[in-house]
Amino acid sequence: MKVIYAILFIGITSTFYAQDVVKDSVDVDYTNIYIEDHKKQFNVKFEVSNDVVTYKMPQEKIRLQIKPNLNAKYAFVLSYKFASIRLGIRPKVSDEDKLNMGESKSFRIHFKLLFDYWSHNFEYNHDKGYYIVNTEDFTPHIPKGDFHIQFPNLTTNTFSGSSMYKYNTNYSVRAIESQTEIQIKSAGSFMPGVLYNYYDIKDADEILFPKNILEIRDNYSDVKGFDISLTAGYYYTFVFRKHWYANAYAAPGIGMDFHKITKHTPDDITSRNNNDIFYNLRSGIGIGYNGEKIFSGANFAYRISSEKFSENEIKLNTTANSFHVFIGYRFKAPKAVRKSVDYVEDKIPILHDKD
Repeated sequence: MKVIYAILFIGITSTFYAQDVVKDSVDVDYTNIYIEDHKKQFNVKFEVSNDVVTYKMPQEKIRLQIKPNLNAKYAFVLSYKFASIRLGIRPKVSDEDKLNMGESKSFRIHFKLLFDYWSHNFEYNHDKGYYIVNTEDFTPHIPKGDFHIQFPNLTTNTFSGSSMYKYNTNYSVRAIESQTEIQIKSAGSFMPGVLYNYYDIKDADEILFPKNILEIRDNYSDVKGFDISLTAGYYYTFVFRKHWYANAYAAPGIGMDFHKITKHTPDDITSRNNNDIFYNLRSGIGIGYNGEKIFSGANFAYRISSEKFSENEIKLNTTANSFHVFIGYRFKAPKAVRKSVDYVEDKIPILHDKD
């Protein structure tokens, strides 16, 4: 928590020096009454979320739900012009939770590139150390809520991304994603795009039981794969009282999952390739305040997929939900940030936003 307080202090202190010149960096396009431009200001956002990837694992015909031992996640999101980067902070877990659910190591980075029509999201997640949420289904003699059976070596690496295209110029993706714009009049847009995900799930070779009994598994599988899907949906932001808003979206999709299963047994190691077609639906709702300097909000996202559970492999959960709560402040961009981004724009002209 000391790190959080220190960063907050630095960010808030910086704003005091910038308040008298904030308006200098605001561009308002009076020919477009739907959107107010704040891309040339620097946004600092503090965010809390429960966004943790969970998996399903087959074990003796039981569908085990496994997840890393992580509390709600904290993050600082820094946004300026076309770029937005999320820097996560891993909160501490109590000694009792470590004993009952193991110790997980996690690293996550998320960044966005937001343009006038295109929006791109990229995220990398690394997690090591998982526990069985529904331990009582696997070992009924262990009371629910106490010790959870653990996979201390289980490691997952995922890289996911998306690219979406906005048709309606009156609808602001930045107002929702990075708060570098303000939607000042209600608008919506049809948005098609592509989603992709690379995943590597391995090292489920050890399992930890109560009384610190570690067992080496005779049979387990590693899974490595890539899935891609096409999606299209409608996104809408309803604005009321100028700076208050509510947003919602729904986007169905269809895709293909290509993955390789490596099965380990005492006698042999075998591999096979699988291809699966799947359908998915992503939806979400949110509410917030997007003022001239201060902005805040909360949103809830839901995802469901038709991917079938297999008896021979670990799979991402077919349903998932997450929430995000945030508060932020915008001010004149520091000179170092302006110079760095201007340099990148000079080298890559396609990154230039229209003035």
